[in-house]
Amino acid sequence: MRLQILVADSGEHSERNLNHLFSVLEDTEYIVSQRTTNLNDAVRLVLSRKFDILLCINRAPEYIAAKLLRLTATAEKKIPAIIISEQDDSQRMRECFLLGAIDFLAEPIPPDDLLAAVSRAAKLVHEQLIETEYRAAMQQALTALPASAEVQPIADKLRAFLLKMENQTATVELAADHFGFNRDYFGRYFKSKFGMTFGEFYKGFQIEYAKRLLESGQFKVLEVSRLLGFSTPDYFTRVFKKHTGDTPSAVKR
Repeated sequence: MRLQILVADSGEHSERNLNHLFSVLEDTEYIVSQRTTNLNDAVRLVLSRKFDILLCINRAPEYIAAKLLRLTATAEKKIPAIIISEQDDSQRMRECFLLGAIDFLAEPIPPDDLLAAVSRAAKLVHEQLIETEYRAAMQQALTALPASAEVQPIADKLRAFLLKMENQTATVELAADHFGFNRDYFGRYFKSKFGMTFGEFYKGFQIEYAKRLLESGQFKVLEVSRLLGFSTPDYFTRVFKKHTGDTPSAVKR
């Protein structure tokens, strides 16, 4: 799935020149899916959460970039914003950066510079998606555990451990250390509280996390395999199919 770019423009512009500039995005993972020259429409579209990257062309007399960034500052989904200016304007550039823009490009723009800026924005999109899906999978895995007043403090501690492990693969040893137990005692303790081993719990969480990443359409099977710490894509595929009945490639499609 290609990342969707929203272009918000202001003032007079040459459609031909814009098309020439955006032609560098052809045959890439990005696509300019909608354009607007109206500030209110731009705000509505940003808040719709249908777009991944905002490209705002800041021209006289409106200079909508700062206004647009202010009006969408409370959006739940933060869209990386790239500003294209008709001139090298340090004051407006500083204002846009303070409002959260990730890049400010002054015309004329070499096509490779635009592609580099969009690539940086895409990296942020992927990082945000990884965090969102990790936490959603974590919440689902924790919600599925037996609930009672007795185990709630343990579940809370487990949540804190998973958050700490967000950018690395958890092991029984690391979990036992987090709980302050040795490996063997932790194994018996976890199973007595939740009716499954920590390994079974964590594997189920990983599979749910993998499914979410694959279904987003933004990650290849190899990328998901690496993110989850599997030694090889083939091993990841075997484990995934054992738990879901489908191959990762089938879920991604």
